[in-house]
Amino acid sequence: MSGLIWKDALVMRKTIKFYVIFLLAYFGLAILDIFELTFVISFSTVIIMVMPISCFSFDETAKWDRFCRSLPLEPRTIVGARYLFTLLILLVLAAFSAVCTLLLFLLDIGSVPPIENIGAMLGSLGAGLFIVDVMLPLCYKLGPERARPYLFAVIFIPFIAFFLLMEFGPDLGLSLEFLNRLPEINALGVIALIPLAGLLGLLLSFLISCRIVDRKEF
Repeated sequence: MSGLIWKDALVMRKTIKFYVIFLLAYFGLAILDIFELTFVISFSTVIIMVMPISCFSFDETAKWDRFCRSLPLEPRTIVGARYLFTLLILLVLAAFSAVCTLLLFLLDIGSVPPIENIGAMLGSLGAGLFIVDVMLPLCYKLGPERARPYLFAVIFIPFIAFFLLMEFGPDLGLSLEFLNRLPEINALGVIALIPLAGLLGLLLSFLISCRIVDRKEF
């Protein structure tokens, strides 16, 4: 399985280098106080979590799926490598966001409290997980090109739903105002449920993808 993960890393090495520069550039803008760190964390996380989905395009071009299925590998191993690669990206993003939050706090830069940056990190990680939870099985089922239109829906529908909730939720008796009444630590605990739900969804997504690959003819 480690070889499959390493394959994904090598295939995406140019993209990874680009995203490293991308992250450092946006972090530099946060240090210059041009952007708030909450924006940098949220925007970067959602964009970079699309990276595992891009692996499918390279695999399709190289006819990797047919070759891989000719090897003595179980579908769970093939799919598990892609999901572990996704988790590695997630851990790197979480570590980067945590380091950025700590550095800006130590340098006393920005007007946003560190706990809000942590909340933004948790919320954006949950959003990124939601994207891969839905898109990875779709890519296995439909292929990267046919699944691509769903990516835009998966990205924009939650943001539109959140905007509508903030705008019209109070009139319907649905409001997130209770978070403002909670102590900061308690509110952070509620927000932490978002990535936890995403991780549970990732497990379900993995099982669905295994079933799809096991039944698919290449």
